[in-house]
Formats: sequence, C-alpha cells, structure tokens
Amino acid sequence: MAISQRLADPSQEFKVSTRFSWQESYHAALLETDWTKMVELVQKAESDIHKRRLELSQDHNGTQEEREAVVNALNGLQGSANGCGCLAGAAESEVASSKLCSLP
Repeated sequence: MAISQRLADPSQEFKVSTRFSWQESYHAALLETDWTKMVELVQKAESDIHKRRLELSQDHNGTQEEREAVVNALNGLQGSANGCGCLAGAAESEVASSKLCSLP
C-alpha cells in the first residue's frame, strides 16, 4: 500500500478525541522551537497541570485516563525543561564567549 493511500485511509489515522483543560499550554510548550520562549511555556504548562492535578486529587470529575495523562505530561515537561535549561545555558555561554573574544 502506498503512503498516500495509508494517509487517506481514515482507519489508519491517529486521533486524539479527549481534550483536557491543560493540554493547550502543554502542547504549546512541547512544540515551541525558540529556546528563549520555551522556559516560560514549560513553566506555564507545569502550572496548569499542577492546578488540574490538585483538582483531581480532590476527585473533581477526573478520569483514570486524565490522571495517567497528567503524570505522562509532567514527565515529558521535566525532560523538556532539563533540555532547554542545558541548551539555554550553552547558548548564553556561547554568546558570552563570543563577546569576550571580540573585545578590542
């Protein structure tokens, strides 16, 4: 089967039907490519997820699916936060060393 046929076949599509209140900020953080913006977006997503996690701990209409998604999202964001911290630090070091090298 050709790739175009597989993409056109609705049974082969990946669909996410469940939307949670915190997913918008989570996806924004994961999809951001600008390291200078990523730290702020990761912090916003973590905040939104922790707020929802608190609600879920008080059993406010949560499902097992969302509880698992919250844990997975926080784990994913921790990896993003660690990565962006290292790369942001590396970028700052590179800028600082280039400034030092260009001093008269």
